[in-house]
Amino acid sequence: MERGTILSRKNHSIGRSAREGGWSLVELTVTLSLLMAIALFGMKTMGSAFMLQNWSIGQSMTDAYAGIETAYAQRCVFSVADIENSGRWGAYPAAITTNGVTIGQTPSRQVTATVIRTYHRYPPTPGTTDPVTGAVSYLLESYIVYQDGQRKYCKVSKVYRSE
Repeated sequence: MERGTILSRKNHSIGRSAREGGWSLVELTVTLSLLMAIALFGMKTMGSAFMLQNWSIGQSMTDAYAGIETAYAQRCVFSVADIENSGRWGAYPAAITTNGVTIGQTPSRQVTATVIRTYHRYPPTPGTTDPVTGAVSYLLESYIVYQDGQRKYCKVSKVYRSE
């Protein structure tokens, strides 16, 4: 009669007794569980980093477009006809809203925003001037509204122009 040797055909496990045979399944299950937990943690970390990068890109693009709006308002020819009748700005409380303005491009898609423009005139009555200075002043405002998923961001550009 053969005793339980290392290469015994009866217990089909190399180097283990009959009582130790079931532990391989337990060890394999624990190892796979740990690997899955590490993989899940890594995927969540990469997802968070990707979302943060998207937020940073969106913020940079809206900042740049707000700078473009500021530059346009500063170089606009200062005249009542140019500001009030250009159709670019609406007299407060009205506003001109432009949807789907392309503010940038990522490797996967175009980034669009909504641009809302309005102006305040002082004195508010057209055809009149400030009684002290005899000037007309305008506050030109542009709001760039960008949405990333469920979050909405707004950048403001304000330019004060006086004659």
